[in-house]
Amino acid sequence: MDHFLLSLFAALLFSALLLAIRADENTFDQNYNVTWGFDHATFLDQGKEVQLLIDQYSGSGFASVHDYGSGFFQMRMKIPNKKSNGVVTTFYLTSKPVDQDLVYHDELDFEFMGNNSMPYTLSTNVITNGVAGREQQFHLWFFVEDTPIRVFKNNSHVGVNYLSQSMHIEASIWNSTNWLGPVDWSQGPFTAFYQKFDIDGCLYQDFNPQQCYANTPTNFWNAEKYWQLDPDQQGKYEDVRKKYLSYDYCSKNNESYPECSLNS
Repeated sequence: MDHFLLSLFAALLFSALLLAIRADENTFDQNYNVTWGFDHATFLDQGKEVQLLIDQYSGSGFASVHDYGSGFFQMRMKIPNKKSNGVVTTFYLTSKPVDQDLVYHDELDFEFMGNNSMPYTLSTNVITNGVAGREQQFHLWFFVEDTPIRVFKNNSHVGVNYLSQSMHIEASIWNSTNWLGPVDWSQGPFTAFYQKFDIDGCLYQDFNPQQCYANTPTNFWNAEKYWQLDPDQQGKYEDVRKKYLSYDYCSKNNESYPECSLNS
């Protein structure tokens, strides 16, 4: 199974499959901690790669050490290549504290839904102030570079809640039997691999949250050129949605979400 490289521009709120890797990449423990399933996480290549394993007893997950007010976030992932129905491999941003429940939270989800045939389905969701239900799902394809697949614009002027809370990064492999159906453990254990632990983000500080919204050389993702897709990105975005979008919440609940009636 080839590596999928998932990236997220928090300023634009779209994901992309990238192939660029910087030479000065950080090791895992510089920015992340394992948060659960400690004996199911293995460090490889001197901490530049982490393997998460799931069996019938446990999965595993990790989270960034810090919270961020804005940034450019990405992760290189290799997802299970077996018949993996019921197994979900994730990368997401959330304002919910680790191991705690928080109803009115913000979250950006990217979940690779295991199945018994290819291609994988990538499920994305945007949760704002606890309001979920904005799923969009895509059938994945290979060797795609710099292709945006999800945009969520700030439409607060028409009553749409927008992401406003600081968030941290989490990743995991977990048993979703109650969602996607039972796991065939005879195919297990299942493993996922993560690389690229650099974080280009603005550390959130309660006493000065506005610093993360400033357009500065340090916060390069806040530059005006990132406020919307350029013509080439827009063309790729529309092409991907035409060919690979398999589920869109707007086609089911248009009246419940005001942004569905606006141009995306």
